[in-house]
Formats: sequence, structure tokens, C-alpha cells
Amino acid sequence: MKRNKLIKSAVLAFFLSVVLLSGCSDISFGEQTILRPPKATGDKAEIQNIIKEQAGSDYMLKYPRAGDYRSAVTMFETGQGKEEYAVALYSIENDSKLNISIITNENSGWKCLGSFGNSGTGVDRILLEDLNNDGRDEILVGWSTYNSGQNTLSAYSIENETVREMTIDEAYSEIVIADITQDDSEDIILLSLRNDQTASSAKILQYSEQEKRPIGKFACELDSNVVSFVNIQYGNVGSGRQGIIIDGEKNNGQLTTQVLYFDPKKQLLLNPLVSKNEKGDATNDTTRKNVITSRDINGDDIIEVPVVSQMSAPPDWDAGSICSITSWKQINAKDGTLKTVLNTVMNYTDGYYFVMPDSWNGAVTAISSAEDRKMDFYVWDAESSSLGDKLLSIYRFTGSDWSKAEQGKYIMLQSVKSNGTESVIAAQIFKTDKNKELNISQADIEKLLNLIA
Repeated sequence: MKRNKLIKSAVLAFFLSVVLLSGCSDISFGEQTILRPPKATGDKAEIQNIIKEQAGSDYMLKYPRAGDYRSAVTMFETGQGKEEYAVALYSIENDSKLNISIITNENSGWKCLGSFGNSGTGVDRILLEDLNNDGRDEILVGWSTYNSGQNTLSAYSIENETVREMTIDEAYSEIVIADITQDDSEDIILLSLRNDQTASSAKILQYSEQEKRPIGKFACELDSNVVSFVNIQYGNVGSGRQGIIIDGEKNNGQLTTQVLYFDPKKQLLLNPLVSKNEKGDATNDTTRKNVITSRDINGDDIIEVPVVSQMSAPPDWDAGSICSITSWKQINAKDGTLKTVLNTVMNYTDGYYFVMPDSWNGAVTAISSAEDRKMDFYVWDAESSSLGDKLLSIYRFTGSDWSKAEQGKYIMLQSVKSNGTESVIAAQIFKTDKNKELNISQADIEKLLNLIA
């Protein structure tokens, strides 16, 4: 259940400007300035005074480095939309711990409900989620540590105007909050990269009424060859399942995709795209050199996974000019297999992609010229390993070059404005008499060429 939790974005902005002299000076509640900030008034002054009461005169506000809430003080309402709270993050001089104070606004003014210390050296993120379906948000704080890719997690529940800290005995590299088990309760999904002690893993934490805190319930192994996460999405992965799509980079610079989803019948968290060979090494058919990430490529509200392979070309052709074909695949959650829904030739340099007609798959190849900003499509003769007739050329002209071009020779497909400059994507269509079924029309090319969003 998602709600609009952030209620005073203008109030949050003031905490982005703090002037520290010998200790902690007044907090600026307006735009950042190199002059002495104006003294806070009203609610802002009360919150500032409470922080000073908890921390003393020498403190420094701490800012989350990731997530939706980037202020050192986050203000929010409960899910019931009545009580108003503030969460303050700060460190105290000569104290190795970081601190969190949870402050409430009552009729008599602001007061601190509780303050807690943590051994982290930085703040990764703040999350506000209703973990136990009681209609009130719990506060989750991820704490980072120097020289470590692992973050720790703390959770805090506000109950009867008191704050209860909930211990969470798990670390993470990235975190996703979503109902991946589809039981109408939010799950905490922790994604962890390998370290010297443990392999890469994914874990689902759920709130335990018995233990009154989130605990680990389900887990699966991730590809330990992945050294960093490039793109993480939560959404429809097909077969009526919601899942997490993880594009990650391996230590050799290649990208690979993992898809996590939950099987309610087997009560298992699955990662079917990763398997192991005879040596026990992880293998994945999505491994690719190209920096192409998963996306909903065809607008069907299902996230597709890219599988990239080089197109055919003569043996003496410059490998750098040979285009790749990207097969966009959906996963069958019943058996973990991939099915191609679309084949494209991606041109990230010029910002467009071309959808290969079904009749062209295996029968047509493409060659690009970065210098000329052109992509040519040819009939491919597999028997002689040679190029046949040209079928199509796609160009990207600068605005000035297009104005000078003999425009009657081209079909203008897209006019693109970017960073104050204009360019034009245009095409020339050619015909072949040997393979007439491969010929396409202007109406075809207008549907098949799309800008990369």
C-alpha cells in the first residue's frame, strides 16, 4: 500500500544548508548562503532546539546518499494522516556513533519521542513503509560503513507515542521494498554482493508478529560474478508475477541480468536465469558486452530482458562496424525459460532503435558507420557469407547538414531536439528483386524506427 508520505518538501530543503563554526550554528531554513543564515522560527526553530537538546552544541547533520528522502530531517505523517513526525539524523563531536531522533508534533508543540545511536559511519537511505499492515509507517534507516559495500538496517516503530527499535540481523548492498510475495504486505528484499565471508544473495524479510520485527523468511543465491548493480527495477515480469530485474556488471565489464520472483506454491524465491556449469561457475545467457539494460521495450507493461548477439558479416569485415541484434525476452515464470518478443538493432550513439521485421531475422544484417552516422541493412547470403542487395539506410543529420541535404532523396522520420540543438533522423529505402519478401515500405519504416527513451 503506497501513500503520499512526504508532506512538507519546502521544509525539508532548509536542512540542506548548515553552517558549522566552532560547533553547530543555527540551521538555515531558506536557500543556501555563504552569509550567516537567518534564525529559524516556528516549527523549524522548535525542531532545531530539540536536536540541540539531544546532541548538545557540537553536532553535524547527516544526509542520506540514496533513496527518495535526502534531507537530514525528514518530516512525514502517519498513514492515518493525523500525527506529524520528524526524523533527524546527526553525529556528535567526539562520538563515533551516528544518531537518529524521532520527534512528534503535538498540540503543545514538538517533542522528542526517542533517540538511538548506531555504529555506522554514514546514512545510506531512509524508508517509510507500513511493514505490519497496521496503517502506520515504520521508519527504516540504512547505515553505511567506510570501506564496505555492505549496509546495515535499523527499523523503528511508533506505538502509543513511544518509539520501539527493532533489530534487523541482515546486511545489504541494495534494498527494495515491495510485495514480491503478493500477500498484501510489504516485503523487505535485501540484495547483497559477495564479500570475503559470504556469496552474493537475495533475502526476503517479513514482519513477524511473534518477534515484533522483520526477520528473514526466504532467500536465494545471486550471481557472485556480479561486482556492482547497474539497474534495479521492480515490476511485472510476466506470467502474472511481480519481480525484481537486476542488471549487474561483472568484473570483466560485461553486463548480465537476473530476474527474481516468488513462487507461492513452492514457497521459494527464484532466480532462474542463473545456472552453474560442470565446474560450478555461474552461467547466464543474458551476459553481454553492450551496456543495454532491461526495460519495457514494447509498451506491454512487462519488463523485457535483453540478450545481445552480433549479426552476420563477411569474414574480412571490420568487427567494430558490425551491428548487434538485441532480442528482448520475457521470462516464463512457470519454467524459468525466456521467450523472444521483439528483435531490435539499437543505436545508442544516435538515440534510436530499429525493430527487425520477422521476415528479416536471420536473412538481413546491418553495418554501421559512426563517422557518417549511418546504418545500412543488407540481404545476407549465408551460403557465400556475403552481403546481398541493400534494403535500407538510416541517417542522423545535424540540423545544419539536413538544411543543406537534398531532402527529396530521404524520408524524414524524426526531428529531435536535445540540449538546444536539433537533428533529423531520415532514411532511404531500396528494393531487391531477388528477395522481394524482404522489401519494406515507407509506412513500415515509420512504425519500425523508434527513439530510445
